[in-house]
Amino acid sequence: MRFVFILPDLVTGTKRKILEQVQRRPRLSNVPLVRRVLEHPLLYTHVAWGGTLNLMRHAEVARRLGADVALATPTGRDTYGDTWGLYDLPYIKLADRRPDDVVIVPDYASDLADAMQGPVIVYLQVPIHLYANFDYMADKVTLWTDSPFMLDKCQKVFPGKDIPIVPNVVDCEMFPFVEQRKRSEGVIFAFPRKGPDYIAETRRLYEAAGGKYWHFELIDGIPVKELAREYTRPQAFLASADIEGCALPPQESMAAGVIVIGKNARGANFAMEHGRTALIADTPEEAAACLREAEDAALRESIAANAHEAISRYFPDRDPSEFWRANIDKYAG
Repeated sequence: MRFVFILPDLVTGTKRKILEQVQRRPRLSNVPLVRRVLEHPLLYTHVAWGGTLNLMRHAEVARRLGADVALATPTGRDTYGDTWGLYDLPYIKLADRRPDDVVIVPDYASDLADAMQGPVIVYLQVPIHLYANFDYMADKVTLWTDSPFMLDKCQKVFPGKDIPIVPNVVDCEMFPFVEQRKRSEGVIFAFPRKGPDYIAETRRLYEAAGGKYWHFELIDGIPVKELAREYTRPQAFLASADIEGCALPPQESMAAGVIVIGKNARGANFAMEHGRTALIADTPEEAAACLREAEDAALRESIAANAHEAISRYFPDRDPSEFWRANIDKYAG
């Protein structure tokens, strides 16, 4: 028995140019030439998304527990390498999967589920990719999701199916805890790819009110390993996404001792509890006020400690290992 996790190939050059055109004009995905180059267009990407990294982490947890695992991509090559890859996991071509493999299909490629011969798990991590485009009620199909927010969405699209909430995997070795007092004073990270207007307006309002403590650093497009090295510096992270999938950045911040200020992404950032594990601010006005509040060192230290304790349940040797032990036993039986 083998667990096979389907991932997209990370592409550059000509394939990336074709992919970008298809993303702008989805109808191009049906052009024969495009199909020959990309096969399944959604199994190619020029960004290593958080959901993909979460799948890699799940594969590593299962492997550490003794399971046979593989990552399956269209090419069968490790296109992530040292830049984006997390672990030294084996890769296979998607076409080379075996009939008895337990295949974990990402939500954006859920239309592949019907083609799997053996057990198939469709992992529903992102609200924009919930499609009933496969026989989800089939006995061979299991559905997973990753938060109470996502569960509510999934139950509307896939009624009548039991859908467990799967623990995210937060890598505490990659994001080790560093105390607030050992961090760079006043540095706050923000990801402009998510909610740039919210970030800009929060910053403007904070500075207009006389705030001088926080210094914003906008982080975009750097590999997760480099990001992890950078995460030893900031004291805070501004969560700016309206909607999240597996919401790894806030959770990795909590693991690292970085306090999270900002949006709870309509509940997707479920580990955020205002005043205890984070400071929730759904508007720039609220965020600017929270930044002033977070100038207090004692408050930051309290939130950082509480957040680390709360998120520790998702460290690899805790809830994720318990979850995978149960599934290894289930499918082996």
